[in-house]
Amino acid sequence: MSWFVRPAGAGDTYDFDGAAFTVKASADDTEGRVSVMEQAAPVGLVVAPHTHEGEDEMFHVLAGRVGGRCGDDEFTAEEGGFIFLPRDVEHSLWVLGDEPVRMLTICGPAEFDRLVREQGRLRG
Repeated sequence: MSWFVRPAGAGDTYDFDGAAFTVKASADDTEGRVSVMEQAAPVGLVVAPHTHEGEDEMFHVLAGRVGGRCGDDEFTAEEGGFIFLPRDVEHSLWVLGDEPVRMLTICGPAEFDRLVREQGRLRG
């Protein structure tokens, strides 16, 4: 594996599940260790309950506010907040308020970025 730097604005962007994901580090880049995507989620977005088998998911909120559920617990996070959702536990997210959300989406080991790339629509 080789090191790399992605300049601001770099990375392929995919429309997936109502949000835009810009891939900053893919499973291919990191030998499957971790993936990092910048996510832009519009006002009103609700991500239905789902589970990542064998993959932890983390979010660093860059702008806006999100709410969510992990297992039986609800949470909120705003700009500067960090969310850790453990593997194999059902969770969901939703945008709170009247402004879009920007977050870094970090997954390890990296699986989710493959789903985004395979099922999303690449922006041209």
